[in-house]
Amino acid sequence: MHMLPKIMALALLAACVQAVPAAAQTTAYAAGQGSPNQIVLSIPVTASVGGRCAFATGGAPSGTYDQPNFDVIGLNHDFTFALECTGPSRVAVVSTNGGLKTAGSAPTGYSTLAPYDVTLNLVGSSATANQTCQVATLVTGSTCTFLGPASTAQGLRLASNSINQTGTYLRVSAPPYAGATQLVSGNYADTLTVTVSASP
Repeated sequence: MHMLPKIMALALLAACVQAVPAAAQTTAYAAGQGSPNQIVLSIPVTASVGGRCAFATGGAPSGTYDQPNFDVIGLNHDFTFALECTGPSRVAVVSTNGGLKTAGSAPTGYSTLAPYDVTLNLVGSSATANQTCQVATLVTGSTCTFLGPASTAQGLRLASNSINQTGTYLRVSAPPYAGATQLVSGNYADTLTVTVSASP
C-alpha cells in the first residue's frame, strides 16, 4: 500500500524533469522519502516588444493653407503634428502635383505650376531630424530623402523614440515667384500626404 503512491509521485516528477534539458542526471524523491527531496530547475523566459509607431491621437498632420497672391508675397506655413513612436521612426511625404498647380494649359511664356519647398522637422526624446526638399522631388520616382510612402528604410529618420513631443512640423515655404515664365491667373493647389513608419 505504501509503495503505490511513491511510484506514482516519481513517475509524475520524471515526466516534468524530461521536459527540460538537464546538465547532469539527478534522482529526486517525493516529500518525506529522503533527502534531497527537490530539484532546482532553471527555465529561461525571454520576450520582446516590437516597435510601434503612428501619429499621436489628435496629432496627425492636417489642415489647409490659403495664401492669396503668393506669387508676390511668397509662402510660409507650418503644419504641426506629433508622433507616438516607441523607437526610431521614419516620416515621408508625397506631393500630388509636384508644385502649386492650376487647371488649364499655359500659353507660351507662362506656366501653370509654381515651385515651393517642403521642410520636415522631427523631434524625439533624445534626437532631432530636419531636412528640406523642393516639392518637385516629392513625386513618384524622384530623389528626395523623405519621398514617401514611409517604410522601415524610406523617409527622414528620427533616431529616438517620440511620444507626443512638441516641435515636430511640416513647413511649406517659397519666396515671391521669380520663375523664368509668368504664372497664369487662377487658383493653385497641391496636396501633401504624410506617412510614418517604425524604423528598427
